[in-house]
Amino acid sequence: ATSADAPRVLALSPAGPDQAHVARPKMWPELRVLTELGVGLVEPAEGPGANWSTQSRADTFALRPEVILTDIRAHAAPLEELRGSEGTPTPVVPWNPEPLYGPRDHARFLDLVADALEAARAS
Repeated sequence: ATSADAPRVLALSPAGPDQAHVARPKMWPELRVLTELGVGLVEPAEGPGANWSTQSRADTFALRPEVILTDIRAHAAPLEELRGSEGTPTPVVPWNPEPLYGPRDHARFLDLVADALEAARAS
């Protein structure tokens, strides 16, 4: 499979029911690794914000993610607040934008992403 065939993966940090901070993949080490492995990470449009692009709920989901990597740090809102009850179920991977510690953490994260990609392809 080529990266053009890959499910669309969106990394974000929910900011409540009305907006999200959408990650710029080149700015986050784990997202760069995923891109190098051929994962189809969605790049938000150019604009303010070096690491994140703050977008409305509608603009966030207009990016048509097939897999969501969601920020699990304490200050991030729960994804359910942003997602609401609309839309199709999308595989979700917990993501901590802070650097991972050690090979075991990297492997666990990559396994979770691989499982979500398989689920997205199967749907």
